[in-house]
Amino acid sequence: MVHTGLAAADSDDDLGTRPAKPKAAAPAQATPPSPGMPLAQPPPPSSPDGSGPLVIDRESPLPPSLDVEPRKRHYRSNVDAPIAKAPPGDGYVMHGGLRPHLQTFGGIATFALAHARTEQFYGGFSVSAVRNDAGTHIGAAQIALGRNLSDDFKGGFQLTLVENRARHFAGIAQIGIGYNRAGESTSLMQFAAYNRAQAMTATFQLGGYNRTDKRFSGLAQIGGFNHARGDFTGIAQIGAVNAIGPDLFDAHGQTKKRFAGIGQIGVLNHVDGNFFGITQLGATSIVQNEFGGVMQIGVLGGRAKHFKGLAQIGGLLAASETSIGIQLGAGAYSKEEHSGLQLGAVANIASKVNGAQIGIANIADEVRGVQIGVFNHTQSLRGLQIGVANHAEDGVLPWTAILNFGFGDGDGGGRADDARSSTSARR
Repeated sequence: MVHTGLAAADSDDDLGTRPAKPKAAAPAQATPPSPGMPLAQPPPPSSPDGSGPLVIDRESPLPPSLDVEPRKRHYRSNVDAPIAKAPPGDGYVMHGGLRPHLQTFGGIATFALAHARTEQFYGGFSVSAVRNDAGTHIGAAQIALGRNLSDDFKGGFQLTLVENRARHFAGIAQIGIGYNRAGESTSLMQFAAYNRAQAMTATFQLGGYNRTDKRFSGLAQIGGFNHARGDFTGIAQIGAVNAIGPDLFDAHGQTKKRFAGIGQIGVLNHVDGNFFGITQLGATSIVQNEFGGVMQIGVLGGRAKHFKGLAQIGGLLAASETSIGIQLGAGAYSKEEHSGLQLGAVANIASKVNGAQIGIANIADEVRGVQIGVFNHTQSLRGLQIGVANHAEDGVLPWTAILNFGFGDGDGGGRADDARSSTSARR
């Protein structure tokens, strides 16, 4: 059956992702009398002077006001006669209107010229020119030029030019030009200029700005700005800016959010927590806590609090508080202890070196290994310095050219410790 009509406007237009209020109950109908029960009789009419019940003389004609003789009504045709009919139900093969409001629809499709509202939709697709609201939508598609809103969506697509929103989305995709938003989303993808979900299990988020607030589990976020404010588990973030954690450039790294995948590829890569993958590749790559991977590459700079990998490469600076592997750049800096190779074209700086520093200027508090450069400096040397000018306070000689050695058992003894002891004694 096909039904077409104009539903009355409902005052509650703010469905959002919440079910609308149920329709008001129909007025109560009078209960028909039981068989055998006498019918209630109306009170007798009063006399004109109000002195009591009217007494009618059967021989006298009735007053016109009390003429109870049934009068026949004549109609020009049967078309004018009233036809008894029940109000339409909510289930149809198809339904259309200006602003239809249905409790439950089971059929092929609904159409609305303005605003469709359906509490439970089970069918093919629903279409609305302006806004399409559903409490529960189970079907192939929810389509609107303006906004699609659903509390619980299961099926195929939400399609719009402006906004798709669902509290719980389990389907193929949310597709729009403007904005997609979901609470819990399990889908193939979100595609729009702005995509957002609380927790998402999906293949892709594709758009200008892609955001998840609790977690992303899938293949990739691809867009201009990819922001997983919670944990990211997938293959890659690919975009101009890729970020993990609630804040960009948080200097403390206390959130401990995590990237687990192959890599971040973009202009700026930032992890406010831990990175576990293969590579960060960008103009600037930053990990506020622990980097565990193969390479961190920043054309301008790479930074990690704790670096463990094959190489940290920064065009201008490769920096970490502790590092294991190769630091490579115009400058290489390790605040605490570096184990491996520091290869800085201009300068290498570290508190402690277990390995080698190779650059124009190599500076460290303690060296257990080799320094090779134009100028080499350390307070404690257990190894070799090769350079134009070499300075080691506990070396064979404090200052040498070309070559210097430092020996000892590694207990911190030597010229530097002797000098510190003498200074303390004089004080």
